[in-house]
Amino acid sequence: MKYRLLLFFLLSISPLFSQDFFTQQLDRYFPNRKSKQIERLQFTRDSLQHINDSLYGSVKVAAERIAGMKQEILDLKEEVFNEKNNAKSAHTDLFQENARLKDSIERIGWPVVICTEESILKKGTKDPVIVNTCNWRGIHIIEKGTPDYQGRYVWTSELFKKVGDSLVKITTTDLFKPEKMVELEKLINARLSEDFTALKATDPECFTRRKNYPGFKLKDMRLAFSENSEITFEVSYNLTDACFALNKASTTFRLKDVKVYLVE
Repeated sequence: MKYRLLLFFLLSISPLFSQDFFTQQLDRYFPNRKSKQIERLQFTRDSLQHINDSLYGSVKVAAERIAGMKQEILDLKEEVFNEKNNAKSAHTDLFQENARLKDSIERIGWPVVICTEESILKKGTKDPVIVNTCNWRGIHIIEKGTPDYQGRYVWTSELFKKVGDSLVKITTTDLFKPEKMVELEKLINARLSEDFTALKATDPECFTRRKNYPGFKLKDMRLAFSENSEITFEVSYNLTDACFALNKASTTFRLKDVKVYLVE
């Protein structure tokens, strides 16, 4: 009885101590009581809530990063698209400028003729053979002047076209547009006809057998070029040897004036 009173007295003067003591004892002997279960469940719920909050925060951060990366990708795609357009535009501009420069070079260089002359003196002769080579737009015109026993030169011409690394022989008519040849022949013959009339009036004895101007085809004319950007058409009247000086006649045009007749 005394112990019980003592216990009651101690409990009455130390409520906090007794509460902690009983709680510890209850936890020890009744760990699965309802309040304890609720407490554990509450703790578990709080832990889950904390985890959930952490996950939500992580997901939010990840979503923001993904959104940022998507925007970066869109920006990069737009930049690449713009760069492609710029590159395409630059390529087009470069192509046009290149074409313009080529046209300019072609236009400037079209009438340019470059010629070289070589004299070849054969042993036992006093007059050299003269070889005049002119280059014009890939066309090689080789004129050869051969002296006779009196030192008078007879000229011949050969035409070649550069194909790759080779020279292919061509004819006079290969230089001109087929549909324009008749028109060009009329133009050349009109000039030569005037000269023929003047020569006939000056030296009629040389033209007793050639009373009228005969007219010539391009295939029967000899061509010559000069560094003055000129082209010469020469014809032969087949006069006697005594009229050698009058036997050949020629007329000269500037290349640009007969461009419409020449093949491109």
